Amino acid sequence: MARYVTVMQYYKASTQLPNRLVDHHLKSLSESELKVLLVILRRTLGMVDRDNSTQRKDRAWISQKLFMVITGLSNRAVSSAIDALVQKGLVTVTDVEGTLLASAVSRKAASRLYYALGSVLVAKPAPASERRVIAQ
Repeated sequence: MARYVTVMQYYKASTQLPNRLVDHHLKSLSESELKVLLVILRRTLGMVDRDNSTQRKDRAWISQKLFMVITGLSNRAVSSAIDALVQKGLVTVTDVEGTLLASAVSRKAASRLYYALGSVLVAKPAPASERRVIAQ
């Protein structure tokens, strides 16, 4: 007898993707950047927070080696992709205390890097009534 998977079963075993990523940013991402960003999405939005099982993780520790294993990218390609994603505002990187590590040099000096989605992806756009219209 065939086993059917319901939509809810499939949904529970999936990771949501911010619409803004697809609608506004996908065309500007390289393959490496997209792979790295998908790993960060999976390890944050795709994981339940241990401290609060009704919430998803805001940030996650991800090792350089894990990025390489999951994406199939080289160390250099992963580092370049992370730098580009940070520059585009799609990802933020912090140390264990939560200090923002905006430069490649500061990230290299840190022992553990925690990744989160940037405000470009997670900030809600202003309601239409509050948006300014700029004439061209």
